[in-house]
Amino acid sequence: MLFEELLASWALKEITDTELFNQLFSPEALFRTFVDKFATSSGKGVDRLNGFQFALRAADELSIASRKCLDGTYRFAPYLEVLKTKGRTKPPRIIGIPTVRDRIVLSHLNRFLAAVYPERIPRNVAATYVRRISEDLALKSIEDTWVCTTDIETFYDSIERPRLLSLLGKRIQCDPALSLIEHALLAPTVPKNTPRKRHSDLRAKTGVPQGLAISNILASIYMQPIDDAMIKYDVSYFRYVDDVLMYGGHQHVHAAFKSLGGRLKRRGLGLHPLSSGKSQIELLTEPFGYLGYVFKGKNITVRDSTVERFIQSIAAKFSDFKHNKTRRLDKFKYLNEERLKEIFLMELNERITGAIKEKKRYGWIAYFSQITDLSLLHQLDHSIRGLFSRLSEFGNVAPEGLKNLHRAYWEMKFNPNGGYVRDYDKIVTQAQKLSFLVVRGRVGAGEALTNEQIDARFDNYVQHNLAAMLADEGAVYG
Repeated sequence: MLFEELLASWALKEITDTELFNQLFSPEALFRTFVDKFATSSGKGVDRLNGFQFALRAADELSIASRKCLDGTYRFAPYLEVLKTKGRTKPPRIIGIPTVRDRIVLSHLNRFLAAVYPERIPRNVAATYVRRISEDLALKSIEDTWVCTTDIETFYDSIERPRLLSLLGKRIQCDPALSLIEHALLAPTVPKNTPRKRHSDLRAKTGVPQGLAISNILASIYMQPIDDAMIKYDVSYFRYVDDVLMYGGHQHVHAAFKSLGGRLKRRGLGLHPLSSGKSQIELLTEPFGYLGYVFKGKNITVRDSTVERFIQSIAAKFSDFKHNKTRRLDKFKYLNEERLKEIFLMELNERITGAIKEKKRYGWIAYFSQITDLSLLHQLDHSIRGLFSRLSEFGNVAPEGLKNLHRAYWEMKFNPNGGYVRDYDKIVTQAQKLSFLVVRGRVGAGEALTNEQIDARFDNYVQHNLAAMLADEGAVYG
């Protein structure tokens, strides 16, 4: 049965959650997901296997995984630790990378949770929240509206697992599902090459590991009682992961802030106090920040530190081109300096405009599509053009084909399929993928590739580009 048919049967109460779980975790269903989503994945967990390498054992491994998931004995391998920096003044975020086998299992567990908790699926991207907020604030009196911005301290790490599992148990009747969730939470996150004997020492006693397919929906389920309670207050309440925004009358906002702090404390979580400077309550006449945006009355812009990080990420591409040009020419004999310049410009343009993949919009300009401060985009375009003064290969001036942020802003918002923004969904056939790889210098002269190799090389290149764009987005919140 297809996943969509399963969902329909579950929604109509034609099957129990145990029957849903059993079908989702059948060997056939797990293997189908591997082929569709992970066979060409380059990501590696602690076992150092990517999708291609796992394919040699996929059928047998997933048959065993299915049996163990269904009888409640499945155990996750430790997650591979990746540190994501949040700036020099903050500790890094610890992200866990599961093995390919575990990623498949977690993908199906996420589907199961999404079916059982459809109202807790994180549907909105940050820009959607910002659009709703900006439209709502436009109707408010700036002299009578008070705004509270705050965030939940160490959100994922502080979630109390027993409480979360108890909450899940109120709706989920399938014991193997609850067991699988529990063991996904118990698996440690370990640095590369950590000896097996140290794995147990690195097992966190609280929290939800970050980076898993189920991380966001579990955190959302944990917050459901709080979110349901807060929307009953006479304030506008928005929460995006750990970032909270509330606004309304003076007394109502202060009461809501106090209530939110108390409700979080009873669940092992907490807010930064108003005295810390990380939480504030001020009149709407004062600027405030939320999700990387800055609201200044009717004007919506981007905070300075976020702008600076974006420019630094663009500048890093220029440095990479300048310092690694000779090495690339030596390594890829089929390329010359003119071809390297063409490829650099194409990749830089894509970083400026963002891209579309599976109907999702990626990139800095896509994330900040709700700004009204368009002068900022012109300033950034000027800065990017100025970076070409470092490159003698381009005559120290910006080339004619350089794209710009201010046009990308309009195209991404109102004409995303017009061609100015790269749409990877339009590259579907093997011939199209091969042609794209040739243009981008990812296929050598006379190099013969099988269809599987074309798919793998194309997917790896696209994922690399999108990951860089996500890094630009991810720097703006958290």
